[in-house]
Amino acid sequence: MIRKQDYLKLGTFVIIGTLLLVFMVVVLGAGQYFKTTLTVETYIQESVNGLDIGSPVKLKGVKVGSVSDIGFVHNRYSEDYRYVLVECQLDLDRLGSESVQQFMDKARRDVQRGLRMKPSTIGLTGQLYLNIDYVDPKANPPLRIDWQPENLYIPSVPSTLNKLEAAVTNISNFVKGLSKEDIEAIITQVRKIVEGVGKFMKTAEGKNIGKLIQANLTETEKTLRRVNQILSDPAAEQIIPDAAGAMAGVRDIVERSGDDVVAAVSDARSAMKSFKSASAALEGFLNDPKLAENMDGLGETLKNVNDASVEVKASVLKLHAVLNRLNMIAAGQQGTIRAILEDARTLMENLKELSGDAKRYPSGVIFGAPPAKTSPGDER
Repeated sequence: MIRKQDYLKLGTFVIIGTLLLVFMVVVLGAGQYFKTTLTVETYIQESVNGLDIGSPVKLKGVKVGSVSDIGFVHNRYSEDYRYVLVECQLDLDRLGSESVQQFMDKARRDVQRGLRMKPSTIGLTGQLYLNIDYVDPKANPPLRIDWQPENLYIPSVPSTLNKLEAAVTNISNFVKGLSKEDIEAIITQVRKIVEGVGKFMKTAEGKNIGKLIQANLTETEKTLRRVNQILSDPAAEQIIPDAAGAMAGVRDIVERSGDDVVAAVSDARSAMKSFKSASAALEGFLNDPKLAENMDGLGETLKNVNDASVEVKASVLKLHAVLNRLNMIAAGQQGTIRAILEDARTLMENLKELSGDAKRYPSGVIFGAPPAKTSPGDER
């Protein structure tokens, strides 16, 4: 017989169990309500068998969302296209984006740089997922569309399996296009070519060509060996560092004296311009045909000559200042110039020693060391 206390216990157990179940559902699913998601759509021109709602969407192998809907383009946009429409929900928190608009702007720029969606296989189960990755945009152009997508659009590229199937199909179609007569003709031509080469190699000319090729390879090997010996010579090894040191010294002088050289050239240009102006004024005055008629104005003329002399003197002073600056530059870089000259002298000595060896033993530079000296009574 059931008592009232048993009904109370049973009801309490059911209520507590229901509350616990609701609490677990809320706790486990509450995170979904606080996520920042974005709907992205793509169009696929191949079979999506194995791709279902809830399939993962990954960015370079990292899950960032899931497939939310799969349908056809002609049901929403245009009846002229038979693409598969796939919508995805991306978790912007996992992508590290601050706002939806910021992510959309960045995604549109990345699409121009090759951001694509690619159906990929999960192991050997046949299940598909969408992998977002970067590919060559020129080799993988987007599918042709003539409508404005409702959501953010990321183009797709064919899957690896689809490319493999297309390659196998092309090969199969090519093989099917070859008739039996074509294959027999190709085999006959190949056999004739092989037989012709074999007959030619058995002739005297073929044997001579083979010997000539072998001799050329032998001479090439000797030449390369000799070049390696020359480059391994300490004198040759010293030439490159000396040249590098000389160039470094010249570069150092130019870098240190760059501003002074520019200023000196500017002053020289100004001085030459002033000197040219003064010379032109004096020449014009002396060539004036009215000079004889204007002797009464000799005082004014002498004044003009005096002014021209002053300008010439100023030009000479500027030129003298330029020369002093150049002397200061040369004095400041005297140590560096001395080091450069020393490196150049060492370089010339090494070149002289190497050229002396080449002059004494010209054949030895190319073919090896000179033969050993022998006396008339020695046996060969």
